[in-house]
Amino acid sequence: MGCTASKLENEDTVRRCKERRRLMKEAVYARHHLAAAHSDYCRSLRLTGSALSTFSAGEPLSVSDHTPAVFLNNSQHHPPPPQHQPSPSPSPPPPPFFFPTAHSTYSSTPSQTSSVWNWENFYPPPPPPASDYFPEQPQKFSHTQTQTPSHYSHKTQTPSHYSHKTQQRTNPQIHDTDSERSEYDFFDGKHETENEKTDSHHLPEEYTETEREEVQCSEWGDHYSTTSSSDDDGVEGDVESRSEIGTRSNFGSSVRAESVVGVGGGGGAKRFDAASSVAAAEMKMVVRHRDLREIVEAIKENFDNAASAGDQVSEMLEISRAQLDRSFKQLRKTVYHSSSILSNLSSSWTSKPPLAVKYRLDTGSLDEPGGPKSLCSTLERLLAWEKKLYEEVKAREGVKIEHEKKLSALQTQEYKGEDEAKIFKTKASINRLQSLIAVTSQAVSTTSTATIGLRDSDLVPQLVDLIHGFMYMWRSMHHYHEIQSNIVQQVRGLVNRSSRGDSTSELHRQATRDLESAVSAWHSSFCRLIKFQRDFILSLHGWFKLSLVPVHNDNINSRETSDTYQFFDEWKLALDRVPDTVASEAIKSFINVVHVISSKQVEELKIKKRTETASKELEKKASSLRNLERKFYSSYSMVGISLPDSAPDNGQVLDARDPLAEKKLELATCQRRVEDEMLRHSKAVEVTRAMTLNNLQTGLPGVFQALTSFSSLFTEALESVCTRSYAIK
Repeated sequence: MGCTASKLENEDTVRRCKERRRLMKEAVYARHHLAAAHSDYCRSLRLTGSALSTFSAGEPLSVSDHTPAVFLNNSQHHPPPPQHQPSPSPSPPPPPFFFPTAHSTYSSTPSQTSSVWNWENFYPPPPPPASDYFPEQPQKFSHTQTQTPSHYSHKTQTPSHYSHKTQQRTNPQIHDTDSERSEYDFFDGKHETENEKTDSHHLPEEYTETEREEVQCSEWGDHYSTTSSSDDDGVEGDVESRSEIGTRSNFGSSVRAESVVGVGGGGGAKRFDAASSVAAAEMKMVVRHRDLREIVEAIKENFDNAASAGDQVSEMLEISRAQLDRSFKQLRKTVYHSSSILSNLSSSWTSKPPLAVKYRLDTGSLDEPGGPKSLCSTLERLLAWEKKLYEEVKAREGVKIEHEKKLSALQTQEYKGEDEAKIFKTKASINRLQSLIAVTSQAVSTTSTATIGLRDSDLVPQLVDLIHGFMYMWRSMHHYHEIQSNIVQQVRGLVNRSSRGDSTSELHRQATRDLESAVSAWHSSFCRLIKFQRDFILSLHGWFKLSLVPVHNDNINSRETSDTYQFFDEWKLALDRVPDTVASEAIKSFINVVHVISSKQVEELKIKKRTETASKELEKKASSLRNLERKFYSSYSMVGISLPDSAPDNGQVLDARDPLAEKKLELATCQRRVEDEMLRHSKAVEVTRAMTLNNLQTGLPGVFQALTSFSSLFTEALESVCTRSYAIK
């Protein structure tokens, strides 16, 4: 039996199916950890920004007046659409339309907060001669006309808004009118959108059944209710609408900087249009911050935006707790009552449900995005099919081995001329095994076809959506990290203008420890994000390669050629070539920078505690000496004790006949030790301040430069993979 099992395990088809099962199991494992790492990475970005902001609040560092301002590109970056991914096609489709999400633009961000402006070298563009594009009356409505009809258009500014602000500087007579008109149109459009949202959540009910009642399963407890799920959705929609109003309410008042572009006058309308398009693409904003806190606030905002860019990928990778809660809220238990029972029940029956009640669980509400059609469930189903396929192939090959044994036995029996009854019995066994081979082969073929169908219909499109989601995410992160890299250059001009030598507070020491912990979590999640994405694609790459070999055909060389395999291969090579080590080491070096600052603060605290201990000891000895003087001299005499601010030759010397001379000498020694400790503490405070300033100036810029380079290269690699996905048919 063991020999048969060993021979069975060595069959090529069985080994391939076993390897396929192992690779799919690893893919399921890697997807789980990839989803967790991705969620942790987005969370760590927000935590790092918050920790950095809290840390900067305790550092009195201001930007020098001689520090040059930074220039930020004024290009509007749009995140990907929530669900509209480019579908695979033989030819590359047109660029997808990007729906902008609700995030702040530069004109309303702390990154634009400026206290010093130098407009001497900047001039507004003169209008082109003989141009019909700037009439006075239509100009008032240019901002309204350029808005897209989509309800997303009010969440972010279009480039036409910046040109509109430039026109306001050119025509000061209509500046106030245009500003009022723009803000009115902005909030009016938003109000219309809110009305549309409200109307969409209050649709009239089309019909009512008198003999049917729905009982909603909510909060893991049953309660009878006749309301539909649209009420909950309406409340959530109203809350979302109110939150959007609160988010965008500072639109008009938070503008602190303007984009200025110089465009030479053209001779015609076409020439001006070309110049305007080039100028709009090259517009830059002058940004200058006053202190470290303003710089970090701008960095924190872009951290939050970068984290929000990964929300769509999170929805693709996992079923979040909120999605599970929504799914359970949508479960319904339908209660059916007979008309005779209902006719005999009084109005008080609702406290006690009737006896003739039938419950039906409506699981159709789970058939939603993030439910059975998610990447998670697809991989789980594929793993189940692979397990089933392995067992069926193993059974088929076992029957084939047994069939070969019976054929060999039949030949031996016929050769030896044994009893016909034994030969007939052997032939019957062979016929039965042949039937089993046909049945098991059909089962293998059916399971293999189902696996391939699930692979091509669900897995491949979901992976194409996933790679596009990753590409959009890293493109957005590159955009925000590039802004951070430009803004953080101002830390090189930080100076410590605080004349007070205040020691580091306990809150600031805790903020430093929190910053070190947040950056450590950032580094860990970044490494795990890249590692598990590689493991995930490596497992799927190997599984897909083996799945191209048909298991219901004995010809191993009949391998299918697939564009999808080239897509997997391109994705695997892109992940292998991505230079994540540089970015990882940059984040790790910043951890060391913060750790050095924390160590200096700990040393400062130790010296401070020694100073406080010495001061308490001095106070104790001075009090003891005063008590002795009161006892022996009946007064608070200071004879023999030199005051701290008095000269040594002021006539106060220790009297050798004084019985308290030794006590007074100990007090003077203790006083000198206190003065030395106070001097050491003062120097420790200065060292901590200098070390903090130096480490921030050398550590912060390197992190964002490395992240900008990494995200740029990673985006390019993923774009090539997305291009390859267009060839999938």
